[in-house]
Amino acid sequence: MYLGLDLWDKRCGLAVYIEWVVIPKEIVNRVEIVDKIKKYIKDYSVETIVVWLPYDLYNLDTKQLDKTKKFIEKLKIIFPNQKIDSIDERFTSFESDNILKSMKISDTKWKKDAISAALILESYLKM
Repeated sequence: MYLGLDLWDKRCGLAVYIEWVVIPKEIVNRVEIVDKIKKYIKDYSVETIVVWLPYDLYNLDTKQLDKTKKFIEKLKIIFPNQKIDSIDERFTSFESDNILKSMKISDTKWKKDAISAALILESYLKM
């Protein structure tokens, strides 16, 4: 099984891949992310964790990219039995906004990150 993370400073979106389907799950506060990952590993037998890499439009590093890379290194230490992988997905927030608008869902702020995590995971699985 796979777990996708849309990682930000304050909150993170999570999505899982179960039985051939990617499912956006939830948004959690950043301070809770390690505990949530542990829960997902236990509940869903997660073998691979996929984290997005936030490059800018010109493929340049950003402050968020540096933070994300450091966090990925921490994940590798905390979860040595899981494969930790990453993917460059610059437009997932834009895509998730469009999905929510097409579904006429308001208050997208808290739903967008979970959908972004699902889009990240879908892109990774297509590679």
